[in-house]
Amino acid sequence: MKITESKTSFFFANPEVIQKDAKKILVLIHGNGAVRAGQWSRKIILNNSLEEGSQLPFIKMANDQGYGVIVTNGNQELQHMSPEDHASAVWEKLITGSCCDHVIIIAHSYGGQVTMNLARCFPGDFLHRVKAVYLADSVHYGMTGIPLLDQRLCDISLNYVTSDRNLDNSIEFEDGIKCISSGTTRHEWTSW
Repeated sequence: MKITESKTSFFFANPEVIQKDAKKILVLIHGNGAVRAGQWSRKIILNNSLEEGSQLPFIKMANDQGYGVIVTNGNQELQHMSPEDHASAVWEKLITGSCCDHVIIIAHSYGGQVTMNLARCFPGDFLHRVKAVYLADSVHYGMTGIPLLDQRLCDISLNYVTSDRNLDNSIEFEDGIKCISSGTTRHEWTSW
């Protein structure tokens, strides 16, 4: 994907997403660091299994339910493009101007910050097309600063955080987003 004359990037997506024909889209945004496209945790992939540490089960479930899928690749370090710039370019290329009217986002760790940046860049989409945001132990450093948009994000978002409580137990609200237990005290397992 050409971003500017000097910047390129890549991502993974179903053909119907690339052709802008998908009515429903799931966007997967990994965290920062060593993880790459399709991974939640390299450590879990190496020490446990590909299924537990990758996004493959999410992709399969989404496809089975009729969703097109976009897998971002924000840590690729191509020509010094930030994860935020990468996700914005992918959104602009695949969702803006598409027939999609139902977007769900799942983001792990720093992917929460990338998601907040997307909301700031595409507020109309987040007010009307994005139906849910599922965060896994997000580090999103606050909201967008746009009151109507922040309220919408609070209404449609859940943050699965590390906790010694059982899965799905309410924890608290952080920046107005409801936090619930991921059922684990280990950050890398919060997306499983």
